[in-house]
Amino acid sequence: MKRILSILIMVMIIITSPISYGEDIGVNNLNIERNLKSYILADFETGEILEEYNIDEVVEIASISKLMSYLVIMDEITKKNLSLNDILTIDEDITKIKGSSFNLKTGERFTVKELLEASIVVSGNDATYALAKYAGGSEDNFVKKMNQRAKKLGLQNAIFYNSTGLPIRGKDMQNKMSTREIFKLTQYIIRNYPEVLETAKIKSIEVINRNYFQRNTNPLLNEIKEIDGLKTGFTNKAGYCYVSTFNIRGENIETKDLRLIAVVMGAKSLEKRNVLSKILVEHGISNYSNRIFLNEAIPLQTIEFPKADIKEVEVFAEKGFSKLIKNDENIGVNIDIDEAIGLPIKKNTKIGKATVEKEGEVIFESDILVKEDVNKAKWYVLIGRFFNRIFNAIGGFFTGERV
Repeated sequence: MKRILSILIMVMIIITSPISYGEDIGVNNLNIERNLKSYILADFETGEILEEYNIDEVVEIASISKLMSYLVIMDEITKKNLSLNDILTIDEDITKIKGSSFNLKTGERFTVKELLEASIVVSGNDATYALAKYAGGSEDNFVKKMNQRAKKLGLQNAIFYNSTGLPIRGKDMQNKMSTREIFKLTQYIIRNYPEVLETAKIKSIEVINRNYFQRNTNPLLNEIKEIDGLKTGFTNKAGYCYVSTFNIRGENIETKDLRLIAVVMGAKSLEKRNVLSKILVEHGISNYSNRIFLNEAIPLQTIEFPKADIKEVEVFAEKGFSKLIKNDENIGVNIDIDEAIGLPIKKNTKIGKATVEKEGEVIFESDILVKEDVNKAKWYVLIGRFFNRIFNAIGGFFTGERV
């Protein structure tokens, strides 16, 4: 699977991308390993990994670190240790933070909510640092909370030295974790603080009286309608990184909504990261769905009972079942009704089995129910049906229709 996706990605870059990368990516260099440190495409709901490469290597994560900072802040809000409406006053120390910036000035005042938005949307290092100092008393105390939270989540490889992901000046030290762990962290945040998606899809931040305007750093937010998050990052050592998430809308009764998370780490250029991310996301949208195989609210079929008061009876699966599948997978539903079932039939009587099978193996089964009482028809009802059949047959004879 990894090799097929690698070839797909590189071929599509060659065919479709107008971007010049400064090096030859030709037919002899189709391995995605040459362009990324790692990547993952996985299901938000179940954690099932759909595509992957090198996801357990511990790598520098740059501003992806701000996802853990966001989590710690939101935890503190949940504990009522602070509020989104709390107002912070910016001190000189905060204004000295380098890198991507909300351009904070000494003496300015912002709410926690505004600084959280600046941290996620424009990756403001100064905004993140301000939040860390406020929530922890100092950034060092806040970073302790980040590392404790990582351990609590089971992210054993994660190590944080600061709240922003910036390199530690004068030392060969940067925040790190594995790509598998980045996925788990993202999954946890979306599940427990889904409001992060409302923040992450803000297209730009503008503060007119500060003469500040900056677009969301998310490169696919305006390109792919399903994208609604989440975070970018870059340092020289980490390379260009991107955590994206997108929701594939279900279609009527055939599929359910499907949220996937795609992470690419360590691209050698901004252009490569953006193109590779887009192809990985579109691969997910085009090739996977959350297929509904059994729906307990929709009848499986209609069974005829000639001697019942209800001649045609709808039957239903007792339990619904949907599954994330690759669209070309061969999965079918078999229905087995007990033909010896007699009248009367009480409501919710089990009259058979529905099985979902993949390559001959049963992956799910449900009883089949009649959801209403079905009794024997009265004698006069049966006689009426008998004469109806006769009249229909005679009518068909004269009109030339077969009954």
